[in-house]
Amino acid sequence: MPEKQILNKGPAVIQWVSSKSGASPRRDYIPNRIRMGNGVELPFIGLGTSSVENSNEATEYSIRTALDLGYTHIDVTPGTHKIVGDVLKEYMDSGKLTRQDYFITTKLPCISHSRASVAIALNSQLKYLQLDYVDLFLVQSPCGITIRQTAQGRNKYEPTNYSLPETWKGMEDVYNLKLTRAIGISNFNIDQITTVYCNANVVKPHNLQVEVHLHWPQKDLVVLCQSLNVSLTAYAPLGSPGLQQTIDQRGDTSPLDEPLVIYLAQKYKKSPAQILLKQLTQRNIVVIPRSVNAQHLRENLDSLNFTISDNDMEELANVRSRGRIYTYTSRRNHPEYPFNENDDE
Repeated sequence: MPEKQILNKGPAVIQWVSSKSGASPRRDYIPNRIRMGNGVELPFIGLGTSSVENSNEATEYSIRTALDLGYTHIDVTPGTHKIVGDVLKEYMDSGKLTRQDYFITTKLPCISHSRASVAIALNSQLKYLQLDYVDLFLVQSPCGITIRQTAQGRNKYEPTNYSLPETWKGMEDVYNLKLTRAIGISNFNIDQITTVYCNANVVKPHNLQVEVHLHWPQKDLVVLCQSLNVSLTAYAPLGSPGLQQTIDQRGDTSPLDEPLVIYLAQKYKKSPAQILLKQLTQRNIVVIPRSVNAQHLRENLDSLNFTISDNDMEELANVRSRGRIYTYTSRRNHPEYPFNENDDE
């Protein structure tokens, strides 16, 4: 059943009536940003900074190319804060950008789930980023851990005793200190989202970041978030083609190779990747694809510049769900492990 959203008349910012399929009777104009619950505008297209080559040089090239193409949203992967910060400082010092020109998302590490640790972790990231604030700060995972050294000198990872509501209090603290313009969560399931939402003292989550793509559409989760006015960001929006070997081992096809996607790419004269990204942004979902290919980066950004018909959106919504790609099996024994293979259609 469609969940009615508020229509904001603003410069290329819109939230429309949304359903599980993403089909909408309203197309006043094509938005490039979504307005979160606190009024902060989040660009629909962002750059994921983790590199399949696991190379600092490749990551830096990707960031520079994206900024030169006009990207305004960078999702900072743990371990890339200094690279991102150095590039941004160079661009600002040269006058290419101002702080208001871009949107930065970072995440709270799993080892920082105590209330007091949240501000410490964010301040550390801000130092590397050479910024006074980030635009969106997310609890990276519900699985808080502590590191204990064994007698053999090895690190042992154990669950913390900090509850999700306690961690969220720390998130509210950094929001009230204006160290971040918005706060949210990542890789939380429906029950965990509800726990945080209902126990939030002052600030409800503004964003949820999870794996979403054609073969893992997260339909119920999307409708829940939109009904709570929690914006949603999809990582792996193309189905992680860099992990094709894992997909092949499961006997699946990549979303990029889905026959319907290939047909629609020909119909709309777009690339399969543009069809997949547009299907998500048309569902009011922000996407953060990663790439070190300049042409792919350009195509990803240009995916906003067309509209898929409602009939074709319905067809895409009917593609069979295959299951998630990222299962984080190392955390499977954690009491807050969020994933259940039956949690999506």
